[in-house]
Amino acid sequence: MSGAQARRQITGTARWIAASRARESARADRLFDDPWAATLAGDDGFAMLAAREQGGQPNEFLPVRTRFFDDLIGSAVQDWPAGPHQVVLLGAGLDTRAFRLDLPPAWTVYELDHPEVLAAKAEVLDGVTARCGRRTVPADLGDDWPDRLLDAGFDPAAATVWIVEGVLFYLPSPQVQSLLVGAAHLSTGRAVLGADAFGTGLLRLPAMRPLVEHRTATGVPLPFCTDDPDGLLTATGWQPRSVLDVGQPGANFGRLAPVPAGWDGGADPTTRSYLLVGSRE
Repeated sequence: MSGAQARRQITGTARWIAASRARESARADRLFDDPWAATLAGDDGFAMLAAREQGGQPNEFLPVRTRFFDDLIGSAVQDWPAGPHQVVLLGAGLDTRAFRLDLPPAWTVYELDHPEVLAAKAEVLDGVTARCGRRTVPADLGDDWPDRLLDAGFDPAAATVWIVEGVLFYLPSPQVQSLLVGAAHLSTGRAVLGADAFGTGLLRLPAMRPLVEHRTATGVPLPFCTDDPDGLLTATGWQPRSVLDVGQPGANFGRLAPVPAGWDGGADPTTRSYLLVGSRE
């Protein structure tokens, strides 16, 4: 896949996720409200959402994941003393947290993504005022993104919430390691990291077979999965604070089949999906 093709795929994925947020925002029992999501998604985004869910149930994991990370940011706002704190969205996509979350004016949200994604968002949000400081950082997460983040004004000593939502699966394993290590190295002050990951059993599902076979045949690395999320955090410089299976208390919000606390994965523990929280104190 060429660089241009990869960037188009990323932009398309961002619109699909925006469509999911728009659908959630239209519910009476919504977990969050993103009033810009429908415009950001556009017709293409809703078409992609419909195609991905064809013959199945709506993907409730996506709004649960978004709400989980919203709450992680909200907890930091409540727990940390007033000051110039930061949120960094690595692979921000068409996210609008700087506009829709009740963030203090002294906070700054840094949004890192490809220029095409940030430009698409700018067209929709032109004239809309963010609730806090906001800086967009055009960057490739496989390149020199730490330097670009620093150039944009990021302060490593300031308390920071790092959000890596829906990103790790699309990266090869070495890039995942580099990304999380990079965030840890830039966190010389208090920091919290939120990310999501899937177990390796996902790659054995019938729906994934064409992708796995194509990548294997062409020598392209498989999407990132892990059966050791605690180990992933520890190996990349983060202290595991919480690793929840999607559906467990705190990672459910009444939308998913309940998964009991302390669940070990059942017959095949590699089919698990995780919401991870790491910290650096």
